[in-house]
Amino acid sequence: MKTVIALSAFVAGILAQAPSSFGVMSTHSASPVHLLPLTARGGKFFLGGPGPTSYCPEQVQPNCPNGTETLLVGGDQTLSLSVMVPGGQQVYVAPDGSLSYTAPHSAYVPEGSIRDGWYKTEGDMFGNLKFEKGLIACPAAGQGNGYQVFGQLAGLTFAPECLGFNALTVNQTGPGAWEY
Repeated sequence: MKTVIALSAFVAGILAQAPSSFGVMSTHSASPVHLLPLTARGGKFFLGGPGPTSYCPEQVQPNCPNGTETLLVGGDQTLSLSVMVPGGQQVYVAPDGSLSYTAPHSAYVPEGSIRDGWYKTEGDMFGNLKFEKGLIACPAAGQGNGYQVFGQLAGLTFAPECLGFNALTVNQTGPGAWEY
């Protein structure tokens, strides 16, 4: 019982100190990716398709966020998922260009990955999130899985059905999940 009470107090402290979180929605008028939410699933990011994969340990419940939307923090060079898990989860662009995130309890990022180059700006209603080299979405394998998100990197080529997009941000109260 003492462990549950201590863990609940720890979680409440994290929630009170959580940095400003934000969700992301894509824009590319008259395209299939227009106004789709950015979703964290299985270590990668997608526009549309199934919701995020998130987890909350039994001993922390019911104090976990619902995990039904993907929230981020940062945007001043680096970017992370808005999570409660100790150590957090960092966002990076993998060498193959895929927008990815670290596993819970791990800071491992594959060699050749890019962790910086993120810029978030604020607006009256929406902000913008930019990756210095641009973002692109390609149809994900399997029907109904949406579009996988990639950072445009020098030397990578993408299929003609891939689309560049802008990333609108909407400030939220976070974190979004215990972990994704």
